[in-house]
Order: sequence, then structure tokens, then C-alpha cells
Amino acid sequence: MATQTSSLIGANLSSASSDATALFALGSVATGTGGSRWEYVQATSTFITGEIVLINPYGTAKTMITSKLTANTDGYDFGFCQGLINQGEHGWVAKQGRNLYVLCSGTITAGTDQGVGFGANSGRLILAPGAAVGHTMFGVVITSSTPDTGNQNATQATLTWPRVPFVNM
Repeated sequence: MATQTSSLIGANLSSASSDATALFALGSVATGTGGSRWEYVQATSTFITGEIVLINPYGTAKTMITSKLTANTDGYDFGFCQGLINQGEHGWVAKQGRNLYVLCSGTITAGTDQGVGFGANSGRLILAPGAAVGHTMFGVVITSSTPDTGNQNATQATLTWPRVPFVNM
């Protein structure tokens, strides 16, 4: 887990950092070891390790819904939970860095050249050939893989600048 290197006193980037009381302004950004960058959010649902969330400009994290990818009028960004964040609680989600957890459906082999995409409304990555048009994700490299364990496959990845292609529908 990353150690905080920015000057936010008391920022805990560990997987056990969820708190019912807001300790920082929503949308605050922290940097950590491993080239990591984090954003402080409030969860609208309970999120598990590796789950992909959408973050609105106000710092609220929402369930990853693929329909938001085609017309990003709400200004959503991505974050990857690195531990449990309960609904209504506040915590740090990773936006970039090395050896961060991502949740996958199925097994994605480390270093795969097929790319990754979003599973439908799941907060999980799948191999890109199975993703719908406009649902592929760039800036994610899977660095370790584990066998599929029934949709709860958290594996490690390097996140350089996670983004999706803009598709105007």
C-alpha cells in the first residue's frame, strides 16, 4: 500500500482509511509512493478493493455505470478503491500509480496485449475484445494475474492515466 508523500497531515492512504466523518475537503488530492495519486471522496454505495468508481467534480464517488462513458457531460473521472469504503463514508481512491488493485471479471493475464475494458455496470475490468464500443480503457497495465474467483478477482496494475475514448452518441 502506498505511503502518503504530500503535505496533507493525517492523510491515511491505507486500505483501512474509510471514515464516517470527513477529515478533508472532498476532491482533495494526495500523492504517495509508487508514483501514486489519490482523491478524497464520499461513497454513495459500498465499494470493495479494486472496484472502479466514477467521481463527480464535487468529490462524490458513484458506482461505475458504463452509460456515463458515452456522453461525459457530468465531468466524471475514475478512481480505484484500494480497500473497503462503506456507503456514506469518506476515503481515498487511487487515480494513478504502480501496484494498485483493480477488480476484474475473469482472468486477465499480466502484460496482456489485448487491452482492457469495462464490464457492463460492474465496476470491473474485462478483456477489451468483450467490451462494448466506447468501453475500452487506456492507461491500465495489468502487472499480476490471479484466476477468476467468481467476479471478485482483485489483481494488481499500473495506472498511468486511466481514461476511455470519447464516443458521442
